Amino acid sequence: MYRIVAISNNVRAIIAMDEQEMIFDTYQEAEKYLLEAKDILILPDNYNLKIEKQ
Repeated sequence: MYRIVAISNNVRAIIAMDEQEMIFDTYQEAEKYLLEAKDILILPDNYNLKIEKQ
């Protein structure tokens, strides 16, 4: 299981939708969502998105 996390200066924010953490069964699913969502997600420029194994 994988999740997408936004990281900046030792601050970690787990990406969620409707207050539910988004969990992906495979790394490929998480990566696909991440690539599609990069343009949609509104994050400060100093945040980096990362896929983490849960």
